[in-house]
Amino acid sequence: MASDTKAAWEQFQKDMKTLGGQLHRQYRSTGDETASADVDRSLEKLRQAAESVFNSLEAASRDPEVKAGTRQAARSFGAALAETFREVGAEIDKALRKPSAQ
Repeated sequence: MASDTKAAWEQFQKDMKTLGGQLHRQYRSTGDETASADVDRSLEKLRQAAESVFNSLEAASRDPEVKAGTRQAARSFGAALAETFREVGAEIDKALRKPSAQ
């Protein structure tokens, strides 16, 4: 059972890295500020959805330890997502700043 859980989280991590690469390619190929704004809106919706999930889990428990654990898990999840997209954002920024070879 523990190995199934670990495998699921490892797959999630791989999927997030793949998504980051796809977003990077999208930015690089378009160089379009509209695409950037669309991705920013999507990331904000993802943040709001994650916050809603963790708030629901926290509210469902009366146990202070579970509530504290939920808050910690939410912070860890948010930090992992933020770092993933921070890395991608830095790569996107570098790609957009390179002069085009025309």
